[in-house]
Amino acid sequence: MVRWPIANEELQRLKDAIDASPESRKAFILGHGLWNDLRVDESTAWVHTVLTSIESKLKPRFGKHPKDKRRRSTTPPILLLTPNAAGEKKADKFLISQGNKALVRFEHAMGQVAAKYGIDHLGTWNMSIQARLYDGVHMDMRGNLVKAMMVLNWLDKLEG
Repeated sequence: MVRWPIANEELQRLKDAIDASPESRKAFILGHGLWNDLRVDESTAWVHTVLTSIESKLKPRFGKHPKDKRRRSTTPPILLLTPNAAGEKKADKFLISQGNKALVRFEHAMGQVAAKYGIDHLGTWNMSIQARLYDGVHMDMRGNLVKAMMVLNWLDKLEG
Protein backbone atom coordinates (compact mmCIF):
# COMPACT_ATOMS: atom_id res chain seq x y z
CA MET A 1 0.00 0.00 0.00
CA VAL A 2 2.31 2.68 -1.25
CA ARG A 3 -0.07 5.44 -2.33
CA TRP A 4 -2.91 7.47 -0.97
CA PRO A 5 -5.74 6.90 -1.51
CA ILE A 6 -5.42 3.21 -0.71
CA ALA A 7 -7.35 0.86 -2.97
CA ASN A 8 -10.13 -1.04 -1.20
CA GLU A 9 -8.70 -4.40 -2.25
CA GLU A 10 -5.35 -3.48 -0.66
CA LEU A 11 -7.07 -2.57 2.62
CA GLN A 12 -8.96 -5.85 2.51
CA ARG A 13 -5.68 -7.76 1.99
CA LEU A 14 -4.28 -6.00 5.07
CA LYS A 15 -7.30 -6.96 7.17
CA ASP A 16 -7.18 -10.53 5.88
CA ALA A 17 -3.50 -10.80 6.86
CA ILE A 18 -4.09 -9.76 10.49
CA ASP A 19 -4.56 -12.59 12.97
CA ALA A 20 -7.26 -11.30 15.30
CA SER A 21 -6.57 -13.97 17.91
CA PRO A 22 -5.89 -12.32 21.28
CA GLU A 23 -3.28 -14.98 22.05
CA SER A 24 -0.99 -14.06 19.15
CA ARG A 25 1.61 -11.34 19.71
CA LYS A 26 1.59 -8.57 17.13
CA ALA A 27 3.57 -5.51 16.12
CA PHE A 28 3.08 -3.44 13.00
CA ILE A 29 5.83 -1.65 11.10
CA LEU A 30 4.66 0.97 8.63
CA GLY A 31 6.67 2.84 6.04
CA HIS A 32 5.35 5.55 3.75
CA GLY A 33 6.32 8.70 1.92
CA LEU A 34 8.04 8.73 -1.47
CA TRP A 35 5.14 7.48 -3.58
CA ASN A 36 3.13 10.50 -2.43
CA ASP A 37 6.07 12.91 -2.95
CA LEU A 38 6.32 13.39 0.84
CA ARG A 39 2.97 15.19 1.02
CA VAL A 40 2.21 15.23 4.74
CA ASP A 41 -1.56 15.55 4.35
CA GLU A 42 -1.77 12.47 2.14
CA SER A 43 0.65 10.52 4.31
CA THR A 44 -1.34 11.45 7.42
CA ALA A 45 -4.51 10.21 5.73
CA TRP A 46 -2.64 7.02 4.79
CA VAL A 47 -1.55 6.46 8.42
CA HIS A 48 -5.07 7.15 9.67
CA THR A 49 -6.59 4.69 7.21
CA VAL A 50 -4.07 1.94 8.01
CA LEU A 51 -4.51 2.40 11.76
CA THR A 52 -8.30 2.40 11.42
CA SER A 53 -8.09 -0.82 9.40
CA ILE A 54 -5.88 -2.47 12.02
CA GLU A 55 -8.16 -1.38 14.86
CA SER A 56 -11.30 -2.50 13.04
CA LYS A 57 -9.85 -5.98 12.62
CA LEU A 58 -8.48 -6.28 16.15
CA LYS A 59 -11.28 -4.46 17.97
CA PRO A 60 -8.92 -3.21 20.69
CA ARG A 61 -9.31 -5.12 23.89
CA PHE A 62 -8.83 -3.58 27.30
CA GLY A 63 -7.52 -5.33 30.33
CA LYS A 64 -5.65 -4.73 33.55
CA HIS A 65 -1.94 -4.23 33.46
CA PRO A 66 -0.36 -7.00 35.57
CA LYS A 67 1.72 -4.50 37.59
CA ASP A 68 -1.04 -2.10 38.56
CA LYS A 69 -4.75 -1.54 38.69
CA ARG A 70 -4.98 0.78 35.68
CA ARG A 71 -6.74 -0.30 32.54
CA ARG A 72 -4.69 -0.26 29.37
CA SER A 73 -5.21 -1.09 25.74
CA THR A 74 -3.70 -4.29 24.46
CA THR A 75 -3.58 -2.89 20.94
CA PRO A 76 -0.26 -3.96 19.45
CA PRO A 77 2.71 -1.61 19.13
CA ILE A 78 3.10 0.23 15.84
CA LEU A 79 6.26 1.77 14.38
CA LEU A 80 6.26 4.31 11.54
CA LEU A 81 9.44 4.52 9.50
CA THR A 82 10.10 7.53 7.33
CA PRO A 83 12.33 7.47 4.23
CA ASN A 84 16.11 7.71 4.26
CA ALA A 85 18.10 10.61 2.85
CA ALA A 86 18.38 11.25 -0.87
CA GLY A 87 21.63 10.26 -2.52
CA GLU A 88 23.71 12.07 -5.10
CA LYS A 89 22.16 9.97 -7.88
CA LYS A 90 18.60 11.06 -7.02
CA ALA A 91 16.97 12.07 -10.31
CA ASP A 92 16.92 15.84 -10.73
CA LYS A 93 13.18 15.86 -11.41
CA PHE A 94 12.64 14.75 -7.78
CA LEU A 95 15.01 17.17 -6.01
CA ILE A 96 12.25 19.62 -5.09
CA SER A 97 9.59 17.11 -4.04
CA GLN A 98 11.89 14.41 -2.59
CA GLY A 99 15.26 16.05 -1.98
CA ASN A 100 16.95 16.22 1.40
CA LYS A 101 15.23 19.40 2.56
CA ALA A 102 11.83 17.90 1.77
CA LEU A 103 12.83 14.62 3.44
CA VAL A 104 13.91 16.35 6.67
CA ARG A 105 10.70 18.37 6.83
CA PHE A 106 8.63 15.26 6.12
CA GLU A 107 10.40 13.29 8.83
CA HIS A 108 9.74 15.97 11.44
CA ALA A 109 6.10 16.36 10.40
CA MET A 110 5.45 12.62 10.43
CA GLY A 111 7.10 12.36 13.85
CA GLN A 112 4.38 14.73 15.07
CA VAL A 113 1.71 12.67 13.32
CA ALA A 114 3.02 9.51 14.99
CA ALA A 115 2.93 11.22 18.39
CA LYS A 116 -0.65 12.35 17.74
CA TYR A 117 -1.70 8.77 17.06
CA GLY A 118 0.32 7.35 19.95
CA ILE A 119 2.59 5.25 17.75
CA ASP A 120 6.37 5.11 17.62
CA HIS A 121 8.40 6.83 14.91
CA LEU A 122 11.79 5.93 13.48
CA GLY A 123 13.23 8.62 11.25
CA THR A 124 16.02 7.30 9.06
CA TRP A 125 17.21 10.47 7.33
CA ASN A 126 20.01 11.27 9.77
CA MET A 127 21.34 7.70 9.90
CA SER A 128 21.44 7.55 6.11
CA ILE A 129 22.68 10.98 5.02
CA GLN A 130 26.23 9.68 4.54
CA ALA A 131 25.26 6.18 3.41
CA ARG A 132 25.68 4.81 -0.08
CA LEU A 133 22.44 4.99 -1.97
CA TYR A 134 23.17 3.09 -5.14
CA ASP A 135 20.43 4.79 -7.17
CA GLY A 136 19.84 7.89 -5.05
CA VAL A 137 16.85 6.33 -3.29
CA HIS A 138 17.61 2.79 -2.12
CA MET A 139 20.28 1.97 0.44
CA ASP A 140 22.89 -0.71 -0.04
CA MET A 141 22.88 -3.90 2.02
CA ARG A 142 24.86 -2.37 4.90
CA GLY A 143 22.46 0.55 5.23
CA ASN A 144 19.44 -1.72 5.12
CA LEU A 145 21.01 -3.95 7.76
CA VAL A 146 21.37 -0.90 10.04
CA LYS A 147 17.69 -0.11 9.56
CA ALA A 148 16.79 -3.75 10.22
CA MET A 149 18.86 -3.71 13.43
CA MET A 150 17.05 -0.56 14.59
CA VAL A 151 13.69 -2.26 14.01
CA LEU A 152 14.87 -5.40 15.85
CA ASN A 153 16.02 -3.22 18.76
CA TRP A 154 12.57 -1.58 18.81
CA LEU A 155 10.92 -5.01 18.86
CA ASP A 156 13.25 -6.13 21.65
CA LYS A 157 12.20 -3.20 23.85
CA LEU A 158 8.49 -4.03 23.64
CA GLU A 159 6.74 -5.35 26.72
CA GLY A 160 5.78 -8.89 27.17
